[in-house]
Amino acid sequence: MEFDKYADNYDTGFMGKGSGRFYADLIKEIEVKDGDAVLDVGCGTGTVLSFIGRQKKIRGFGLDVSEKMVAIAKEKNPDYQFVSGDCASLPYADESMDVVMACMAYHHFPDQERFRNEAMRVLKPGGSLYISDPRFPLIVRWIFNTFFKDAGFRTTKKNRMDFERSGFKTVSITKDVYVQVVHFTKGK
Repeated sequence: MEFDKYADNYDTGFMGKGSGRFYADLIKEIEVKDGDAVLDVGCGTGTVLSFIGRQKKIRGFGLDVSEKMVAIAKEKNPDYQFVSGDCASLPYADESMDVVMACMAYHHFPDQERFRNEAMRVLKPGGSLYISDPRFPLIVRWIFNTFFKDAGFRTTKKNRMDFERSGFKTVSITKDVYVQVVHFTKGK
């Protein structure tokens, strides 16, 4: 697995530090209450859940394709449940999550439509979905999407349209030159 080789040094290395800006922007936007079931899809080493858990008493769940990332996430967050798995087939019951998030992960998902359908399935009515991903200019997006097999970078507008087509309602969009955080909700 590609990210297994980065797992041991992810938090202190270039990739983890580069993701820090996305984590911070997501954490500023996310609305979580005590007792919420929060799922981080593409959780990496569990950093975002760890931070949220210091602010609120959540029931934390994380899923990542990298078994080594999941092992580190479990060490950092022993009270949460982490599994290695596929974002297109979430191993959670229907309407079991209050919040689903994907931070610096959505662009890696090989089947973004199936992920959207799975997120809709596992969210409770009225639940929230947060996507925090890079916001690149057209030429940079084209280069990544053309030459890197797992790149699926989208504009904020395209993300909004795709999620709305999948049944979500857009709550808010926060973006700057580098980061987009889009908050969706599942209708009641």
